[in-house]
Amino acid sequence: MTSPSLRFAVIFDMDGVIIDSNPVIIKAWNTFFGRHDIILTDDQLNRFVFGRTTKDTLRMVFERPLDESVITEYGEEVSTLVAELYEKESRLVPGITEFVTSLSEHKIPIAIATSAPRKNVDLVLRLAGLADHFQIISDAAHVHLPKPDPEVYRMTAERLGISATRCLVFEDSFSGISAAKAAGMLVIGVSTTHSVSELISQTVEVIADFTSIDADYVTELMRRSDR
Repeated sequence: MTSPSLRFAVIFDMDGVIIDSNPVIIKAWNTFFGRHDIILTDDQLNRFVFGRTTKDTLRMVFERPLDESVITEYGEEVSTLVAELYEKESRLVPGITEFVTSLSEHKIPIAIATSAPRKNVDLVLRLAGLADHFQIISDAAHVHLPKPDPEVYRMTAERLGISATRCLVFEDSFSGISAAKAAGMLVIGVSTTHSVSELISQTVEVIADFTSIDADYVTELMRRSDR
């Protein structure tokens, strides 16, 4: 069990961290935008989609004001496409279930901070068998300013009742990493979206998946950060 003097929390992004969903998300957005005769390059997908809220993506891509009713309609359409593909084609990041379970067994507070809608979060946690493990879930409904703004991470730390500087974040996107760092948190990169070489200069460490780490690993990392 973690010593009270070393109290800290672990916060997870969802897409690309808990579930290796980037191919699914790309496919869903390409399907949606194809219906509107819009084709995005890989670079545009990286800039406009990953780590962003659906509302933010729609506003950036359409480059014109959209009524809230239209944003809601389009958002539901994209969310439905993503959910259908989660069920059919996505896979969990290896080791995530065992790692989260290890954190729970060591009484380490854990949370999710994601730009995804809550119904997609619930689906992913059901697929992972982790629905009861997270103390706090901050999703798209909680966020006014999307990543790379640190709002979602600062708010998640506040909801956990733990200082942001005592939080360790797992992130895969550049915008998410920037958001967590701006909140004052340590960040471990997960190389599902970007390569190790792209992430290593921006994070304290980079992992491919969760198969080789456990609660003792993150406890020692946070202990070293205190020195």
